[in-house]
Amino acid sequence: MLENRLPVTIAAFIALALNGLTYAFVGTSLPAIQVHLAIGIDQAAALMAFFQTGVTVFSLIGGILSDCMRRERILMGGCLLLCVGALCLGVDSSYALNLLVVWIMGAGMGCVLSGSNTLLVSLYPVRKGTILNIHHVFFGLGSLSGPVIMGYLIMRGDQWRQGFIAESVLLAALGAFFFLCGGKLPTASTRAVLGSRLGSLFRDRDFILILAVCALAVGTQVSILLLGVTFLVQAKQSTLPVAGGALSCFAVFMVLGRLLCSRLTLSMRHATIILVLLWLQLMTLLPAWQGNGWFAIAALALSGLTFSGIYPTALALTGLLFPRVQGSALGILSTTSGLGTVVLCWLTGYVADRTDMDTGFVVLIGACVGALLMFQFKYGTLRRRESSL
Repeated sequence: MLENRLPVTIAAFIALALNGLTYAFVGTSLPAIQVHLAIGIDQAAALMAFFQTGVTVFSLIGGILSDCMRRERILMGGCLLLCVGALCLGVDSSYALNLLVVWIMGAGMGCVLSGSNTLLVSLYPVRKGTILNIHHVFFGLGSLSGPVIMGYLIMRGDQWRQGFIAESVLLAALGAFFFLCGGKLPTASTRAVLGSRLGSLFRDRDFILILAVCALAVGTQVSILLLGVTFLVQAKQSTLPVAGGALSCFAVFMVLGRLLCSRLTLSMRHATIILVLLWLQLMTLLPAWQGNGWFAIAALALSGLTFSGIYPTALALTGLLFPRVQGSALGILSTTSGLGTVVLCWLTGYVADRTDMDTGFVVLIGACVGALLMFQFKYGTLRRRESSL
């Protein structure tokens, strides 16, 4: 296992980076996709919600399977599904067909997310918070490069599909790697009956709280990745290159924040880190909503720092609190975060279509407030439970 740990770790990092790249590609190219498919903002938001539905469903499936089968196989399947989806996006202008395509893309991303998280937790049983924050730095790196690449392709003459095609080549190569490394990694666990353990997991109020907080906080984060460019263009009258640059800065701050959080997990409780980030999250999104011009653009970009460590640190906290069903617990957490994104993305688009994008952003502000209040209420209990481990 130790001989193969480094290349497999690097491959897992790259796989998650391609997840981040896909989110950024889809978010930056959304206005171009709207034109290509001749759809309105409500249908575009529904397209993003359908995309996230695939992520949500297969985060759960991948998480549960990771307690029963080899995790590199889940990663292989995820890479190949995302490859097929990226290759087919926009080939036909049918809205219904592209709904299916983005769902397949999301399914692949869900498998990559669950498979890579649980694989790394098993390979690095000590310092889960550190390795998971570093892992999600690569998601940030993908999110950072995506708007720059996609913005360049669009400005060259609406060549947004070329970015997805190039990505599909990388995914095919990565899927082949995970196929070839089969048999070299240890199995995650023996195939066992998980029903009773999952039942006790869902009866744990702390676990339910973490699920709810991540649904709201992470749902807001991904909604900004998908709709942030549209928000800045329509609500703040930003140009597409400037809005794409703001999304890149958002990703830069996410990378920096996760590097910082990976260091902080060595000296601070995971629950404390999450609480601080939730407070900062609200403090940056309020000026992004109420501000104008460059002030709003800068605030939205800076919010990436506050979103950065919430999800990977919550994953690490969940892994610490529920070690007997790590794969399922992490998969359920990823699934709930995806459900939050589906609801928040759709609801933001629904409100924006009937009012304006500035009003639609209120949905995300409300989600941040809800996550903060819930976690603040249970913070003492979570901190004490973490300290007892």
